[in-house]
Amino acid sequence: MDDLAYAIERGELTLVYQPQVTADGTTLASVEALARWVHPVRGPISPALFIPHAEAHGLIGPIGLWTLRQACRDALAWNNLSVAVNVSPLQLRDPDFVDAVLAIVAETGFPTTRLELEITEGAVFDDPVTAEAAMRRLRARKIRLALDDFGTGYTSLAYLRRMPWDKVKIDKSFIDDVGFVTSAAIVHAVVALGRAIGLKVTAEGVETREQQRFLRVAGCHYLQGFYFSKPVPASAVTRMVEIGFQAYQAERAAA
Repeated sequence: MDDLAYAIERGELTLVYQPQVTADGTTLASVEALARWVHPVRGPISPALFIPHAEAHGLIGPIGLWTLRQACRDALAWNNLSVAVNVSPLQLRDPDFVDAVLAIVAETGFPTTRLELEITEGAVFDDPVTAEAAMRRLRARKIRLALDDFGTGYTSLAYLRRMPWDKVKIDKSFIDDVGFVTSAAIVHAVVALGRAIGLKVTAEGVETREQQRFLRVAGCHYLQGFYFSKPVPASAVTRMVEIGFQAYQAERAAA
């Protein structure tokens, strides 16, 4: 893991993108950028291992900004498609974070209206005053903000109402269990709450046709998961934009 400090300069980090589609599964709405590390000796290393290591050793800032810069560069070729980038709690607490984000969008020429930052509940709960100040500065520049993994952390309804969110993402753990009454009721409640306060709602981790049907009826705006697509390289997103999401899926099925 010590090699992670040199991964950026050695070109070992790459990005893949997971599509977020409309609830009917026909249209590409946006993509989420996900960092991947391919070690020259050990091969691919799971983000579940290297991201916590980066956070523990002061590397998440550089990696997070590299991810943002590369995602903005890639997404310039995708017409009006939006791109979502994850933000670490440590990044959000950094007093220079907002300025760094704005510098990157200015440097790359990427429209702020097409950028979405995904922020976990923990990032807000740990330091709500700092988080709110940073979020309001970002939102003032028309950067959208999504509350990621909703339901797994500590966000109260007060924070959900108080912070300038644009979207809430329902955690995969609830989607996995929508066949059970309790989880199904929670999903319905989150969708109703989100819609009531003017938020878009995305369900993560959709893996079956049955889950899609349930979530569409429940009122989710967008869906994301392996049922629609695994994370893909930038070239695949370019193809989706060129020919349309359904045509891309048909092309892949025929290959």
